[in-house]
Amino acid sequence: MKLKIFNYVDELQEAIAFYQKVFDATIGENFKKPDGTYSLCEIRISRGTSFWLAERNGADAVAGGAIEGEVNTGNIMQICLMYDKSDVTKLEKAYKMIKDGAKILWELQAREWTSHTCDLIDKYGLRWCLMVD
Repeated sequence: MKLKIFNYVDELQEAIAFYQKVFDATIGENFKKPDGTYSLCEIRISRGTSFWLAERNGADAVAGGAIEGEVNTGNIMQICLMYDKSDVTKLEKAYKMIKDGAKILWELQAREWTSHTCDLIDKYGLRWCLMVD
């Protein structure tokens, strides 16, 4: 069995570039429209760690995926990236970038269970936890 997580966002092309930069990610499997822009795109953060992005509404939405109107974002599901202790610098870099325009629920901090964790809803409506495992 294989799990794929699809996230529907506004401004898909911008979101793809944003997450590539935040996580030093690469583009995985993807589907493009005739004009060369993405209609569906896998963001590969590391080997075995990825998520998918698609346009949430309008003419560019993936068939069957359109979600018109106001959407309650950020409280349904959270994407948690668990970093090794040796990757704290990568975590801090990602946090510094992803917090721009985000609703911060917890600033990056130490908690009783980890040396680094944060909780935020980014500017595209996705909820993230970045944490040292």
